[in-house]
Amino acid sequence: MPDLWYNRPVTSELRSGGLVRLRVCSTGSLAWAVPAWATLCGAAASGALTFTVLSGVQLLLAWALIEVGWGTVWGALATTDWAAPLRRWRAWHLSDDLPRLPYFRPDSPGGRLLRWLSELRSWARAVLVPAAGPAIGAVLGGLALSLVLGAVMGPDLVLLTLAALALMQMAVLLERGRGQPRLVWDPVLRLALPWLAGHLVFASMSLPSLALACFFGLAVSGLTCGGRVLGRSLWAIGQIAVAVLHVVLRRPLVVPFLVLLVVPQWLLATRIAEDSWSRRAWPWLAAAMLLAAVAL
Repeated sequence: MPDLWYNRPVTSELRSGGLVRLRVCSTGSLAWAVPAWATLCGAAASGALTFTVLSGVQLLLAWALIEVGWGTVWGALATTDWAAPLRRWRAWHLSDDLPRLPYFRPDSPGGRLLRWLSELRSWARAVLVPAAGPAIGAVLGGLALSLVLGAVMGPDLVLLTLAALALMQMAVLLERGRGQPRLVWDPVLRLALPWLAGHLVFASMSLPSLALACFFGLAVSGLTCGGRVLGRSLWAIGQIAVAVLHVVLRRPLVVPFLVLLVVPQWLLATRIAEDSWSRRAWPWLAAAMLLAAVAL
């Protein structure tokens, strides 16, 4: 089956070993830069971003948190079949030789615990480590780095990190640990949460900025839909919702520009082949994100 347009940009570094593997996709898509761009837009939406060295350092720390921390954890969780070694554990009866402890009879609670630990060690050496050892190392390393960077940047980033980790685990569990969670999780983890992280680095969260993160996440979710019409409609609806939000916030001057940025995307959607539409639409979406954030 050919690679569909709505799978290609979204299945990026988040699904291939973590965001630490930065690269321009072979298709020329700018999708790989979405988390970093969303972080910058979230910082601009906070209203506290300044052109100083300190702000630059804060942005770099936020980028490291998202790209190296969250991205590494998500890349490992989302590309590993965790269910396979667990299925083998259910019927595992082999054990390693562990040192016998005095007064531990085989039928005593201590003896049964020792036997269980022996079987666990044997299963881990023979099954778990070969199947998921690198993924476990990546998860632990990314988790440690995420918590350290979150602690450096403040309690809000720690809480957001914990929320991101909870969503990642939920995505994996809903697929029963079989790997490759649904693509619908990517807009949340690669756009909405980085936007919130960029905002929280500089200021407390505001409802309008949260709404922008949700609306642009809705737009990107169009790339994860299985239908061409529905996907491209969501791409436009998310951005129209951003324009409506600015009307509600009494910032009408920016609304025509936001709408004008949607028009060429919609024209591309109706006239360009499926395999190149999203690649050409990304720059327009990036411009709309930055304009909406600055005008907030």
